[in-house]
Amino acid sequence: MNASTLAVSLAGNYEAGSAIVAGLVGGVAMLMVIYGGRAMKMTTMDLLRTLGSMIVPKADKNVVYAVGLMMHLMMSAGFGLVHAGLLHAADPTSDGGAAGLGALFGLVHGGIVTVMMPIMLTMAHPLVRSGDMPAPGTAMTGFGKMTPVGIVMAHVVFGLVAGAIYVAAAG
Repeated sequence: MNASTLAVSLAGNYEAGSAIVAGLVGGVAMLMVIYGGRAMKMTTMDLLRTLGSMIVPKADKNVVYAVGLMMHLMMSAGFGLVHAGLLHAADPTSDGGAAGLGALFGLVHGGIVTVMMPIMLTMAHPLVRSGDMPAPGTAMTGFGKMTPVGIVMAHVVFGLVAGAIYVAAAG
C-alpha cells in the first residue's frame, strides 16, 4: 500500500480530537512518572525547567515552568496524533492490543529520546551551553544513572495511556 492510499484509509476512522485528548492525558501520566522519579531521588532531571529554560532562560521560575508545561503538553498532543495514526496503521484487534502497541510505540520513542535529547540539549540549550545547567551526558546520565530508564519508562507509560484512551474514545 502506498502512502497516499494509507492516508486515505486512515482518514475515514481517524479521530484527531480523541487523539489530542489521549496525548494530553498520556503527557500528564508521563509527568507523574518523571516527577515521581525525582521524588524518589532516581534522577535530578527537571523536565519542565529544562524545556522552559530553552525558550526563556532568564525568566522568573514560574514563567519557566509555565512555558515548559506548555511545550510538554503541545508535544504530548502532537505525539497523541502520531500514536493514533500508528494504531490505525497497525490495526489492533482488541483494546488490550492497542494499549500494548501504544506501550511498544512508547518504548521505541523513549529509546530515541534517550539517545537524541543529550545531543540536542548540548547543541541548543542556552543554559547547558553557558554551563549554568549540567551537561546531560550520554543517554542523559548526567542527571543520574537511572535517568535513561526513567525516560524510557515515562514514554512507555505515555504510549500505554494514550493508546488505551484513544481506543476507548474512538473505538
